[in-house]
Amino acid sequence: MFKTGSPVKGKDFIDRKKDLPIFRAYLNNNQHVMIKAPRRFGKTSLVKKLFEHEKSFKYIYVDLRRVTNLTMLANQILEKAYACAGIDRFMEQFKRSITELLKNIQSIKIDDIGEITLKHLEGGVKDEREYFLHSLDVVEKISLKKNLNIKFVFDEFQDILRISDDFMLEQIRSVIQHHEAVRYVFLGSIESIMTKLFSSKSSPFFHFAKIINLEGLEVDELYEYAKETFLNHNIEFDESVLKMLQFLQGHPDYCAQVLQALYHEGIIKGFKKIDYDICLNALTQTLLENRAYLEELISKTKQKKHHFEVLHSIANGYAVNLSPSSLYNIHVSLEEMGLIKNIERGKYIINDIFLEVLLQQKDETLLLGKRIDLSKFSKTM
Repeated sequence: MFKTGSPVKGKDFIDRKKDLPIFRAYLNNNQHVMIKAPRRFGKTSLVKKLFEHEKSFKYIYVDLRRVTNLTMLANQILEKAYACAGIDRFMEQFKRSITELLKNIQSIKIDDIGEITLKHLEGGVKDEREYFLHSLDVVEKISLKKNLNIKFVFDEFQDILRISDDFMLEQIRSVIQHHEAVRYVFLGSIESIMTKLFSSKSSPFFHFAKIINLEGLEVDELYEYAKETFLNHNIEFDESVLKMLQFLQGHPDYCAQVLQALYHEGIIKGFKKIDYDICLNALTQTLLENRAYLEELISKTKQKKHHFEVLHSIANGYAVNLSPSSLYNIHVSLEEMGLIKNIERGKYIINDIFLEVLLQQKDETLLLGKRIDLSKFSKTM
């Protein structure tokens, strides 16, 4: 129950009644889509949920966090593109027998496409940019040749700037803008960069895709799901569960972790009723379980001048003594790290509720003693 740690699907998916129909409508209308949201906010789950039920198209999914260069990315794309055409394990077949692979390519009548790929591979990839752009064209050509409706998902698209440069954006756009059969979905967790890429007039991707700004789960919807699950297992609870979900702001991953902890408390320990103290304990333990991840985020800010100081000030609501230009630059940097969000002119919030709570701890002994100051949660009661 309340699956955590990986994209959820099937009965474990808590329906996004507002977001899913919009996303489906865009794709059915052959519209390119960009979805931005902080890390662990369910972008991948949303995409895979739709693809799970839509049988009218195939999809290719690549995660840019898992590649280190354009050649590796192109290999993944080609592997999945040729699989759509009916050739599984394309790279393995290439390494085993080029002749046999060429026969397979000819048998399914995509030889004019496959032969170009083989030319890239036979002499070793000499120009990784051209090879990568070729892989994108292969998806389009296979889609046309085999009459396939292919949706192409770039997860963590902003990472293209990590493995290449700004000009790569120009090159990608110059290729895919001519594609007629493939529609693209761009996912990204660094909201400021994704906004710049798709909303800035100077960007090659300006007005290329419809933008979905994915927020936290609807708390009422999540609460109904939790309530049904608990009642089906004879676990009683009071309004603390709803208050807890409100405190977590519908954060998909954290809500699932805490609800999972409460479910186990009810089933394993046999609590008669989930109340405020049990919710507080579940929140504390979940935060502590995520502390290593949160400390890693904090550690990265401490490697940059004044970044931790500014982040700490946002969490605790005080001003820092820095020049306006320095403060602006640090805010931009923290946004690009995915840690804060600008909600209005000069006002920022922490993206991660548990990171905010950790930054608000006044006494390290609270953490050492496995206790967290959650007065902010107490105030909601």
